[in-house]
Amino acid sequence: MRRTRTVLFAAVVLAVTACGPRVEYRVRPGFATKEELPDEVVLDDGTVIRYLELSEYLARKKAEEGGTRGKQRPRIDGPPRKAFNMWEEFEDGTVRMAAERNDQVVVVAMRAFREERYGELWDQLVSPGVRDRAAREGNPPLGPDKARERFIEWCARWRTEVMTLLNRMSFAFSSNSVIFDRLGPGAVRMRLAPQIKGDFKFRSVEVFAESTPDGDRVYLGGIK
Repeated sequence: MRRTRTVLFAAVVLAVTACGPRVEYRVRPGFATKEELPDEVVLDDGTVIRYLELSEYLARKKAEEGGTRGKQRPRIDGPPRKAFNMWEEFEDGTVRMAAERNDQVVVVAMRAFREERYGELWDQLVSPGVRDRAAREGNPPLGPDKARERFIEWCARWRTEVMTLLNRMSFAFSSNSVIFDRLGPGAVRMRLAPQIKGDFKFRSVEVFAESTPDGDRVYLGGIK
């Protein structure tokens, strides 16, 4: 059972071959806790699987790539960029969520649904344009508060079905089982490939890329 879970959660892998046991570094999905997925797992063949947070994984990968290319040229345009944090939780219990890539939208949304943080998901990860259009729906218009309330109700109603899609899609990226459809400038639909069988109520996630004062960000546009 432990081995099966390890295979299912694997999204990205860095393998290290040395004189000792084979070590693979993998990204810990945002929806998997340490209780569900330990920091280190040893498979039957002796392979050691070590799970890292995304920022740590990317730093390791960059360091390994740098080692193969030789010494890197020093930066002359300022201090190194701070590692991007998709999910930051504060002492008062609030969180800050953001995404720079399409796949990160899936990971962050999955965690938000798992922890039932629907209001924060609406405020921070749902596209500002989508929120604005939702607020203007109806006659008279719903308004921002009612639109947010309706979104929260929708999330609570379809929580299990949405999590089924996001969970499946989160590890389908590594097997090229996600199809990307361009909807327009900065707009992409991600959908499960036809070969993926399952009883899915929802099968696609729409994302919109936008520039912000903090840099380029990708927002959730819809789940269908």
